[in-house]
Amino acid sequence: MRSVNRVMQAKTQTATRAVGQLPVKVAFWAGSFERAGTQQFLLELLRRIDRERFDPVVMSTVRTGELLSDIESLGIEIHEFGTGRMLLSPATICGLFRAARFLKRERVAVLDCMLGLTTLIGPFVGRVAGVPVVLNNQRNLSYWIRGGFREAVYGFVNRKLVDAVLVNSAAAENELVERFGVPPEKVISVGTGIDLGRIAGAGAGDEPANELGLADRIVVGIVAKLSPVKGHQYFLEAAAEIAEARPDVAFLVVGDGIRKRELEEMAAELGIADRVTFAGARDDVPSLLKLMDVFVLSSLSEGSPNAVLEAMAAGLPVVATDVGGLPEIVIDGESGILVPPGDSGALAAAVRELLDDPTRAGTMGRAGLALAMDRHDIEKVVREVEGIMDHLLDPFRGQVFGEHGRSVSESVRLEQRE
Repeated sequence: MRSVNRVMQAKTQTATRAVGQLPVKVAFWAGSFERAGTQQFLLELLRRIDRERFDPVVMSTVRTGELLSDIESLGIEIHEFGTGRMLLSPATICGLFRAARFLKRERVAVLDCMLGLTTLIGPFVGRVAGVPVVLNNQRNLSYWIRGGFREAVYGFVNRKLVDAVLVNSAAAENELVERFGVPPEKVISVGTGIDLGRIAGAGAGDEPANELGLADRIVVGIVAKLSPVKGHQYFLEAAAEIAEARPDVAFLVVGDGIRKRELEEMAAELGIADRVTFAGARDDVPSLLKLMDVFVLSSLSEGSPNAVLEAMAAGLPVVATDVGGLPEIVIDGESGILVPPGDSGALAAAVRELLDDPTRAGTMGRAGLALAMDRHDIEKVVREVEGIMDHLLDPFRGQVFGEHGRSVSESVRLEQRE
């Protein structure tokens, strides 16, 4: 990553201070709380954030999702600001004004916009409310922005309104700089982190194996939200091809979403309904990973997905598509195999290659585990985010709620001159 990260890393190592005498109020703005990568990252961040320095609160547009109760169990308040389906609808505008009043009333010092529409409109709300530090996150590639008004607004927001954009992959950084014209010094990599202890401490999976009818089966699995961008149709087409040659192999689909019925019907049309188990959204994913022999991710677009890192931490060889940030975490031929997106034949061939050579599959699994342990500990990522917030709050020390201070780029130039 670029020079700003060296400054951030130095700040992280020495960051033990907070603005003023009380913990700094930080608002994390998400959409909803389904079991997906960014929402899971938010949950892990909230579990570990230093409460002596930061007082977290969560904002949402829809107060729903499997992770909602997990966040509430941490004693962190969740405030809903409903928006309509249209960006400029009366319902949306009303919700945004309510959000601005909330930020001002609560004297929020940092607004961290996490994903989707919150990263498009949240920074405007933060600036109207006078929040001193406003952050954006880009934890995937912006496949949901396809030109026109949204693309123009997204570029403007990240160039002009936010203090920094936090990313988890070089692919996301490159897109922000090259497609949206964001100054490189504004883009800060915090990496992707997972709870390694949760994966290592998971049970052997005997109970879910019996529940799902997968005991004593060779299992090829995918863990991903059932949405179009995850490319499940290619996983199922590959499964049908593998099933013809390997009657001993079963397929496990973990996740829920808008395509569930469509994908179940597709499995039936391919003649593999009895070989594919749709497990839905689960909170025992680490145990389910221990049922698998090969992990697959068939996405058409990705940032740096938690699901792949969790599979690596479970010691699984990975077959994934060569998109976005996946080549940064799956080393082709070393910890897994990368295939072109949308190519079910290549996907099937790569999976069969590993199934037919258990020794190679085991070597790749061990390599992935070593990479996950070395580079992707969630504790390191949380400390990085805390250090960035500390650094950006420096101009407001002693007067958190004043005029907007230095930008990241200005701070970096000052650091370099020093």
